[in-house]
Amino acid sequence: MCDDTFRLQKRRYNRNDFTGHFYARFESESGGTRIEGYFDAPHWARYFMRIWLGMAVLIGTPIFVETVLDITTGSHHMTGDRWVGLLVPPGLVFFGSIAPSLGRLLGRKDERFILEHVQNTLAARIEEPKS
Repeated sequence: MCDDTFRLQKRRYNRNDFTGHFYARFESESGGTRIEGYFDAPHWARYFMRIWLGMAVLIGTPIFVETVLDITTGSHHMTGDRWVGLLVPPGLVFFGSIAPSLGRLLGRKDERFILEHVQNTLAARIEEPKS
């Protein structure tokens, strides 16, 4: 990190690792200093989900395809319950796709809290992003 950047997060007592952290930097401008920032999940959580999805696809696709082939052709290459081979691999991919969005949604209050904390601590005003 450079000297003009910082990261804030609200202390959590739950395991929502996708709650947004506030990444920001100070920029000097006429009449004061501007804080430019954005909310994003921690880097490690984003990398973990990429690995999760990659492994779910790499391992789950052959299991799913072989189970479908067993059902359609009547062969018995896959042992065990066929419902597991049909539901678990797509379920893991679905969970890996939806978990970051759900965690972000549940962390909206934390984002407001952080912005209010920065505003109160630095006696700053918050400007909405220009679209």
